[in-house]
Amino acid sequence: MSSLNESPVLTSQLQRLSNFLQVLLFLPLTLSTLSKPAFLLLSLLIFLQSLIHGTLQFFWGSPFLPALQVPIQPFLLLVCFNLFAQSVNPLLLSIASWWGTILTLSSPLFIILESVSSLLVAQKLGQVGRKLVGKGEAYQFVFLIASAVAYVASAWWIVAVSA
Repeated sequence: MSSLNESPVLTSQLQRLSNFLQVLLFLPLTLSTLSKPAFLLLSLLIFLQSLIHGTLQFFWGSPFLPALQVPIQPFLLLVCFNLFAQSVNPLLLSIASWWGTILTLSSPLFIILESVSSLLVAQKLGQVGRKLVGKGEAYQFVFLIASAVAYVASAWWIVAVSA
């Protein structure tokens, strides 16, 4: 009986993974085959589609909504390819430029949100580590080695990137 209850959850997770992988594939594909304005327009369309999908999921929460989201990504890609296959409307170019400006101006906000997220993850890992360290010396030794490796790898990465 539990496998019947877990099946929709697994299907929903696979659909979300499929959507994520489609975005990771389609955006670079559009940038490399068409142009930066096509990339920005597809990015805007995916953002609007995700905003509508998230709103519907929030208000109605149907288990069928993730299934409806999967075919929309290829459809949006085809729309972009069709729009940029011929002479492009100047309005589309200005909308893409406007979206690019919004993304550029909002970058500091995303950097702040990413740093807060990293801080929360580090705090949670610290809490889990504190619990494990209290259980014995073997955990203390593992955490000591792991933190030393992290420090050395971070220092190496800083030197490698700045060189």
